[in-house]
Amino acid sequence: MFVYVWLAITVIALIIEFCTADMVSCWFAGGGLVALILSAFELSWVWQVVAFIIVSAVLLLCFRKVVMKKINPNTTPTNIDMQIGKEYRLLSPIGLNQTGSIKINDVVWSVDTEEQAGEIEQGALVKIIAVRGNKYIVEEVK
Repeated sequence: MFVYVWLAITVIALIIEFCTADMVSCWFAGGGLVALILSAFELSWVWQVVAFIIVSAVLLLCFRKVVMKKINPNTTPTNIDMQIGKEYRLLSPIGLNQTGSIKINDVVWSVDTEEQAGEIEQGALVKIIAVRGNKYIVEEVK
């Protein structure tokens, strides 16, 4: 009797997944498939529901992050990221609660250090080590 319910849940979950492609409902399709198999063996509906919930939760918790990293890797380098590792001269000093600046291709960029009390004098050679928001994070080259 519940075979058609689990079949419907599995098919609807797959249709939603194909329409969204956000890895939202495929986990429930897996749970529905397991519950469908249990229903075919005429196990109690309580066991079917428990299996559906457990399998769906395990699939969601164990595989969503892995699958999302494969589908949408956020490691697309941009022109800004290509500056990491390069060295520039400071146009203005970096001090306590004060960002400095550097010039890259005729564009002035704000820079800061990772150290809380990091002070770097104007004209010092700095190396870009990261990008945070709209600022480059630099360290002084010694």
